[in-house]
Amino acid sequence: MAPWARGARLVSVAAFVLSGVLGAGTARAQEGRGHLDLDATRALGGRGYLELDAGYKTGDFGTLTTSSLFFLSPTLGYVAPRFDVSVTAPLLSLTEKTSGSSTTETGLGDVVLRAGAVLLAETSGGLSINGAAAVKLPTADETKRLGTGQTDYGVFAGLYQRLLGLKFSLKGGYIVTGDPSGTTYKDIPLSGIGISKVIGMTNIFAALEGRGATVSGAKDPLEASLGAFHILNRDYSLAGSVTFGLNNGGPAFGATIGVVRWL
Repeated sequence: MAPWARGARLVSVAAFVLSGVLGAGTARAQEGRGHLDLDATRALGGRGYLELDAGYKTGDFGTLTTSSLFFLSPTLGYVAPRFDVSVTAPLLSLTEKTSGSSTTETGLGDVVLRAGAVLLAETSGGLSINGAAAVKLPTADETKRLGTGQTDYGVFAGLYQRLLGLKFSLKGGYIVTGDPSGTTYKDIPLSGIGISKVIGMTNIFAALEGRGATVSGAKDPLEASLGAFHILNRDYSLAGSVTFGLNNGGPAFGATIGVVRWL
């Protein structure tokens, strides 16, 4: 097995929480969640929420080993018109299959602390800018390959433009990865473009997202995603998305479904 292959899988598992909530998944995280975009939510003012997401990712990263990750991610957060904060503590189950053999590890993933802010409120021309920062704490068991055992830091920004009833986005970011003893992981640049449309109480989005490979020799992951965020009523919302890997740098397929309870 190429040295980068195991590292690519390990870092993908460890970093998926950060990238899924904030990183290469910036379009999923902000377009998909919709808390900060839908007028109906804004009208409620600042509110807390509890979100529970369940999902699945799978891929072989260009190797003979197929990795499948199931996750259950509760998030506790607070959203206001100009800022939001949250903490996510995922539970993970990782199965790796190679030549008929299979191993499964389960446990707590890396906890992510996030804070976002509106850097430029939407102008009369429909332009707005958001920013966010996050810390991934090393709470996952690295001996089970559920994390790297190191702290990661990320900063992100998104530029949005409303036009002809649609909302276009251009996003970027950078994750500084921690290095375990004897291992060096590359920091991760992130980029993405997206488009979304609000229909009634539903925000529908599509995105193309990429990030840098964490180890030398691996391909830079490139993914496309589709999803929606729907406000049921004042107290509940639903979210869902599917992701397709466009190369073997990351997972080949992923799907997430979630429910939000506004507090």
